[in-house]
Amino acid sequence: VQPGLRYTYMARHLLGHYHSFVFLESSSWPVSSFLILVNFNSGGNWVPLTAAPEYSHPGQFGPGFYYERLMWLGTEEAAKAVPSVAFRLPGEGRLRGSPSRPHLVVWQFCIHASTAGEAVTMITRFLHDDYNVEFRGNSLATKMCRNYRPMLCAEGRNFEFLGWVYKVGSDMPFPKLSKAFRQEMMPQLSRADVWMCSIPAVWCWLLWDAAQTHPDALGRTTPIFAYLGLPILQHVQRHERSAFLEAFVALGKSERNIMAANNAYLAEEVAWQTGLRVPTLRIHGLHTNVTYLPLRNSEVLISRPGTSGGWQECILNRFVDANPDYALRFVQFTDLLDPYTIEEVYNDTLSYQSLSHYRAVVAFPYDTSLMFFWEFYSMNMPTFVPFQLWHWGIFGQHTRPDLGELQLLPGRGPVLSTLTPEEDRMPNPFFDGFGALDLQRAIFWSKYTDWAMFPHVQYFKSLSDLMSQLVTVDLQAVSAAMKNFNEECLVKSAATWRYVVERFLDLQPGLLTRAVLGRVPCAEVPTLEGRRISRASHARHPRTSSFSKASRRALAQAAEQS
Repeated sequence: VQPGLRYTYMARHLLGHYHSFVFLESSSWPVSSFLILVNFNSGGNWVPLTAAPEYSHPGQFGPGFYYERLMWLGTEEAAKAVPSVAFRLPGEGRLRGSPSRPHLVVWQFCIHASTAGEAVTMITRFLHDDYNVEFRGNSLATKMCRNYRPMLCAEGRNFEFLGWVYKVGSDMPFPKLSKAFRQEMMPQLSRADVWMCSIPAVWCWLLWDAAQTHPDALGRTTPIFAYLGLPILQHVQRHERSAFLEAFVALGKSERNIMAANNAYLAEEVAWQTGLRVPTLRIHGLHTNVTYLPLRNSEVLISRPGTSGGWQECILNRFVDANPDYALRFVQFTDLLDPYTIEEVYNDTLSYQSLSHYRAVVAFPYDTSLMFFWEFYSMNMPTFVPFQLWHWGIFGQHTRPDLGELQLLPGRGPVLSTLTPEEDRMPNPFFDGFGALDLQRAIFWSKYTDWAMFPHVQYFKSLSDLMSQLVTVDLQAVSAAMKNFNEECLVKSAATWRYVVERFLDLQPGLLTRAVLGRVPCAEVPTLEGRRISRASHARHPRTSSFSKASRRALAQAAEQS
């Protein structure tokens, strides 16, 4: 037994923890992790393949595949009523601070501020001239919530109570927890126009339960913006998962709510798990407020290891030691924090500006999507990633197998009967990092990771390949190409955020009267009835709105009263 354990231990390190950091491709041995794993899957027949045939990434061919993932057509949101306001042309926005700007109050809570912070950044930075959106943040992420303006931090009694909700949520039955939440929070929730949830998704269940329990005088629920950032079963008790998934689907299908994911992998994951197709509303990470400026041109920043373990630091140092004339030095991100701790570290003195000064960043993925990737990409900073994403990019929080044990399949009722059948869904997107790797699924799902879809990412197949590329690739040209993609995508994202705001404004009673009193041009006043305006009509008449007779009467009455 002892010799077998010794070989097993050696194989674990050679193949890498979570199958991720693999030494074989960087060695001179005539073997690869793919060769080993494909033969594990072959059932005894020898398969002499050292690499996946014709394996490539969508981003290598441009942004087309990614832009398709960002389209809302074919999603649940596309089936809902579109905003009745025709968007203005550039230069036609209201003057900053104009009293005619519609006012929208958004009450938000989360345990991780990155997703909610994206909404704050995009709306306040690009739509401020047209809308007065007031965010009332209640994030428990006490450090990260300060990265945004306005800050999203929970304070005082809210911080204390929501901390209690997070602590007891994994043990207390949901009906009891929801009742306590409503008793504590409804006084302030009732003063908001929109309720927002993100991470964890189970907190959206609290809002949905509160909305159904406390409708307005006309029986309408308060609109909810569910902006998803992590797998939806995270922090959901096992015996309550079926009930949660049914409530989740009902929330997503309600015309008074908007549900979106912050990355394409998560959107596909939700579709597999619930049969509900939600759109992707990507994170840009503009809160960094810096751009690539390689003042430390001889130093390359290495991302923190995550599930790839600390072996990469040793291997990189060995390669540098073996090549004493190599002109570059590797700087470990963890060394900028605390290299000797095993606990989570927050550093308030490490600025995004200082991170933008390195020659490039080398990222060893430990999830399908990571905030640090979006942040560095927003800086237009050249990013180098292992090419073999089938064993790098598919392990992490997004693919934890314990969060994919349950699927909601079509059943009886007006909601469940409309779900996508099981046979029309894609393969299981969850992976066990400690079991045998299903190569076919891994190769399939790797193309939905951000590492594979974003254009202008630089891929290396071995450490020697990485060291060569770092000194031969035109990094200024790479950065310029990243900048072009960022700006092009930003235009699309800003238009999508405008769509989100207009959707919620359409749901607010009294908006028509407020718009008339504020002397907003009639073409910008939303309809009260007949809100289902086809996209075709908007395309043909981009500067006109469709008014029902009842809406015209309401408009005339409001004008006479003013």
